[in-house]
Amino acid sequence: MKLRIATTLLATMIATSAQAWQAGDILLRAGAAGVFPTGDGTVQPSGGQIEADDAWSLGLTGTWMATNNIGIGVLAAWPFEHDIDGAGALAGAGTVGDTKHLPPTVTVQYHLDTGSKLHPYVGAGINYTNFFDEGTTGALAGASLDLDDSWGLAGEIGVDYELQNDWLVSGQLWYIDIDTDATIANSPIPGVVANGSYNVEIDPWVFMVSVGKKF
Repeated sequence: MKLRIATTLLATMIATSAQAWQAGDILLRAGAAGVFPTGDGTVQPSGGQIEADDAWSLGLTGTWMATNNIGIGVLAAWPFEHDIDGAGALAGAGTVGDTKHLPPTVTVQYHLDTGSKLHPYVGAGINYTNFFDEGTTGALAGASLDLDDSWGLAGEIGVDYELQNDWLVSGQLWYIDIDTDATIANSPIPGVVANGSYNVEIDPWVFMVSVGKKF
């Protein structure tokens, strides 16, 4: 009898610890998020080039489980602030501007049932990036810089690990297609950075480490 009770309790504990997410679960996470651009920036005929630096901010993500395996994920954040550096013919000019942006991203996620407290997933969706508070400094001080908002595709991988009382620790990685048009006016060095509109490839990896809770 005691053996039967012990076996039943052990089976219940294993089933509980191995339980996958359920339809209707909501997962909320907050943590440190970094944006690491990989694009070539913008290159003008003169060879003048501007590129966005890496940036860190507070990242916020949420997932609503539509089924036991399919979730809808949202990435939000406190605004990221990037320095814009010179490259090419502007190499050595250092920081020539700055901008802030918000990168809201929505993905459809597939969560794998591993039979454990580890919950990996993959996702794909769409990103909208809003640039604002653009400014110029250094070699471009006095110029006007405007970055258009961007729409692009996004891919995502992530993992949640369950702790006690529905708390989580999580890691997430996105690759986001972010291309914008940079419009420059009143350039103080038109021979290097000409006035006009130029395509800027940012295409960042976004990495986030966070804690969260299931509701």
